[in-house]
Amino acid sequence: MKIHLNRQGQSLGQFTALEVRSGFRDGKFFATDLAWQDGMPMWRPLGEVIDTIAPGESVDSPPALPETAEPAWERRGEVGAVPALFETVRAVLLEPAATFARLKLGGGFAGPLVFFIILQMVGIVATEAYNWTLRVLGLPGMVLSQENAAALTAQMGTSFGSLLWIVVAPVFLVFAAFVGTAITHVCLMLVGGARRPFESTFRVYTYVSGSIALFNLVPCCGWFVGFIWGLVAEIIGLSEVHHISRGRAAVAVLLPIFLCCGLVAAMVLAGWLAYGPAFLETLKNQS
Repeated sequence: MKIHLNRQGQSLGQFTALEVRSGFRDGKFFATDLAWQDGMPMWRPLGEVIDTIAPGESVDSPPALPETAEPAWERRGEVGAVPALFETVRAVLLEPAATFARLKLGGGFAGPLVFFIILQMVGIVATEAYNWTLRVLGLPGMVLSQENAAALTAQMGTSFGSLLWIVVAPVFLVFAAFVGTAITHVCLMLVGGARRPFESTFRVYTYVSGSIALFNLVPCCGWFVGFIWGLVAEIIGLSEVHHISRGRAAVAVLLPIFLCCGLVAAMVLAGWLAYGPAFLETLKNQS
């Protein structure tokens, strides 16, 4: 008896039970694919009926959805926190496809969140240290004139603000991790790519965002390199975890950026339409 398979509204064809079992085991067919055969009242997810299409034979889960303890941070209790931290950064940045294909999809939010906060704090402290150094180098000479005293007072106030930011940053980072993930997951839903739960998207988002924070150790251009690298790693990671194409993952990741750019462009255009003619008239009168 042939089994009909369908994925996202597109027919995959008709297969024998042996072909379905083999394809499911090898990752050709997913648990989320819909299956139907004569005698079934409706289409059902393949993962729910795979054990009933060939009674008496067990079927392994497809390797495309493993729940192995990857990346290394998931095994920090075995390999040590510091080695696991650096190995995870290396794997996420240099081998994102292999790493996220073996990503542990369960386990809660705490582990990835701690990883994210640790590395983001390293980046924040480095950035504040660079900014403080530049401000100090910009002070006048050490002769404590009235102007120098005022500059030193301003510097002390700015330094206090930096220290306060470092203290409260972890709370902000927790908020940022969940909001950033929520935006990404909603965009995945909009493009039909959210095939795994919110937690899976959270794990990709935090591991990538935490890893690229180390680029902030490089002054000036480090953040930009990290931003671009992070976009690529996140696209690959979401593609592997949600089992969608790179293109669909790219649309989901870039959609918020495009929306923000469009909003800024609309505001600039509205401002120009409102005040541009008057500004040009003023310039004309002055000339």
